[in-house]
Amino acid sequence: MRWTRLEIRTEPAAMEPVAAALFEAGCAGTEQAPQGIAGYLPVDDTLEGRLHSLRETLDRLPSLLQTQPAEIVLSFVEEEDWAEAWKAHFKPMKIGERLVVAPSWSDYTAESGQVVVELDPGMAFGTGAHPTTQLCLKALERTVTGGETVVDWGTGSGLLAIAAAKLGAAGVWAGDIDPLAVSVAEENVRRNGVEERVRLIVGERPTCFDVQADVTVCNILAGIILDLAGDLNRVTRPGGTLIASGIIDTRGDEVKAGLEKNGFQVTEVETQGEWVAIYAVRI
Repeated sequence: MRWTRLEIRTEPAAMEPVAAALFEAGCAGTEQAPQGIAGYLPVDDTLEGRLHSLRETLDRLPSLLQTQPAEIVLSFVEEEDWAEAWKAHFKPMKIGERLVVAPSWSDYTAESGQVVVELDPGMAFGTGAHPTTQLCLKALERTVTGGETVVDWGTGSGLLAIAAAKLGAAGVWAGDIDPLAVSVAEENVRRNGVEERVRLIVGERPTCFDVQADVTVCNILAGIILDLAGDLNRVTRPGGTLIASGIIDTRGDEVKAGLEKNGFQVTEVETQGEWVAIYAVRI
């Protein structure tokens, strides 16, 4: 299959709305680009319509955000070439105190005490390189100590779900709206030998899970977290922890307020670069 790479060249203030627009257009995930952010769409009979809708959304942003118009740069790649490009840049990464994210094709040897997640992201979002994912991994390392029930909404490649299981979670419920992401996550779950503890679902909202979690992690975007705040409350047990990330720093206060309106008490905020992760307890 051929894929279109859409690089959106824009200002930092518009990064999150642009990422949201790429998700709405059908991109399974985004990646940082030198001058903005990029995503991928399949080359099929829906591409022209998706590009038109994306262009309309991007054209509205300058008046809303007082930014310069975004520039779209298109290129085309074969799926095999895309995969090889990932392999050229995806190296083992040590994150936090114990976690290591290693590509499945590497020969990484774990050091004593390390928890290694072997990963092949395929066409899904989530290698551990993005600050928002690293914030979540560090938060899970601090929060999951053994025996917990965990919900991972917006699982992408399955990285956070697998990390939670390997850190000792008794059961992990992981979901995504994108069937391709869930398919990739299933392969990664099997690769890491945690299929008995990780359940994967394609769904529209976290309430597709009949569970109340000790720890809920949601690494998406500020606007989506705000939209799902009530659902995140319902899948988190009273006294349970919510880890919310994917939030650009300029929207951190807005997300904190939205979570507090939906039954959470914000206890901590961690930052990495321009990105924010919020820790909250379900009241």
